[in-house]
Amino acid sequence: MQRIELNGSKVYVLPVIKGLVSEGEKVRGAIVELRPDAVGISISREELEGLRSYQDEEIELSDLEEAYKAGLQEFGEVLLPPPCYTEAVKVTDELGIPLIPVDMNEDLFSERYCELIGGLELMKESFLSHRVVRKRFDMDSAEAFVLDYDRKVNGGRGMSTLNAEREGHMAKTAAEMAEGRRSLLLLLERERSEGVVQRIEGDASN
Repeated sequence: MQRIELNGSKVYVLPVIKGLVSEGEKVRGAIVELRPDAVGISISREELEGLRSYQDEEIELSDLEEAYKAGLQEFGEVLLPPPCYTEAVKVTDELGIPLIPVDMNEDLFSERYCELIGGLELMKESFLSHRVVRKRFDMDSAEAFVLDYDRKVNGGRGMSTLNAEREGHMAKTAAEMAEGRRSLLLLLERERSEGVVQRIEGDASN
């Protein structure tokens, strides 16, 4: 776990792997140990509302999501919604700690997606979704897998730009959260964590 000084606050960054059951205990342990003034989570406001209202409904997965799940299962039990997020909801509620979504809301994400992802990239994405089961990914570790999956599935120019904008949005939200708080824990999906940290460190050094 990385610690950054930002706006007078100690910001702790915990990268998480979406889906692995074991990540839930990692998140619980970090929150209980740190007892931060607030926890930031790398999902949208609407996704957090969905987690709070989830009632064990069956989740239908796309071909790309099925491939992600199949690969990740090589490293342990996989569950949806991701335990790293559901456990964060439970623990922060138990301890009375504010849980704040730091990712783009759905309207902004949809707007930027439509502006950045061209027709050709959409066609490639559709083509990839049917062939992804044949792709070979780095299986040295769960972390290596999710990073390689992200590079191969979300590596188009439009998606890369959109994900960079998401990282900037998360870093900006984290900086706003840090104001007036002594400590802050950020639970960031592993694929975006390095980009967010780089931006936070850039802000901290200015």
